[in-house]
Amino acid sequence: MQIVKAVSRRVLSCMKILFKQLIRRKPMVTLQVEIDTQIEFKRTLTWWQLLAIGLGAIIGDGIFVLSGQAASIYAGPSVIVSFILTGIIALFSALSFSELGAMMPLAGSVYTYTYAALGEYLAWFIGWNSILLYLFGVMTITVAWSGYVVKFIYLVSDFNATRAIVQAPIGWNETVETFYVTGQTINLPAIAITIAITVLLIIGVRKTAMANLVLVVIKIIILLIFIFACCKYVNTKNYDPFFPTNLGSFSKYGVTGMLQASTYVFFAHVGFDSVATAAQEVKSPEKSLPIALIGSTIISLVLYVG
Repeated sequence: MQIVKAVSRRVLSCMKILFKQLIRRKPMVTLQVEIDTQIEFKRTLTWWQLLAIGLGAIIGDGIFVLSGQAASIYAGPSVIVSFILTGIIALFSALSFSELGAMMPLAGSVYTYTYAALGEYLAWFIGWNSILLYLFGVMTITVAWSGYVVKFIYLVSDFNATRAIVQAPIGWNETVETFYVTGQTINLPAIAITIAITVLLIIGVRKTAMANLVLVVIKIIILLIFIFACCKYVNTKNYDPFFPTNLGSFSKYGVTGMLQASTYVFFAHVGFDSVATAAQEVKSPEKSLPIALIGSTIISLVLYVG
């Protein structure tokens, strides 16, 4: 009996220690000391470079691909409302990131904020979720980029690349929403662009930021040209009815279809949080972070609605 009691006390003691470790937080005082003493990162980025990082992360496959799919499958013309709703939600998140980033200008973004507020375990959990978010985001973008490159090469040279090197072994069927075996081997263009960007990141954050700035400017110019060039071709009759009649399911047209499209196009706003991950490499983070976070969210929303 004494042995059982001793073991029980030992187990309870270990559980208490484990629980304390799981909810252990890093106080703001400790974070401030780290900010003042850590010199691993050089603060070289300016607010406009940080703004470009945010725009580069946000504007991508979400607007070039998802907008059309959301309109045709779920919302019709009311996909505009979907973008506005998700943009407002993203803006609220950006405001939160701005305040937290200005208070704790350290690398880590949501991991650091959660560590300070809620404890180590939740920070670990959210940190890994953020990694998964970026992982799936990168996969989506690189696969879409690969498809565009292959199509572009075919249009300019009539060279039809074999699918054995431009498609992954497993694909996603959007019609029935399930995975399927493609029978192919590898997606070389997607792997190549991933390696190229990884090398660019290794070279240094300043050079990466400049390269990103050039690409973002080109991307925004293309979007603006497309928007203004297509203005005269807009047929207002296509906006009537703005909320097409619901076809009997929650996600197919009507107001509910617009809401379903909102969950779909929110991916187009994902990326502004990447600004906060560079907080420890930014000059005057208390000013630069809010400008970059809020600015990138608002600019992308205006472009999306346009």
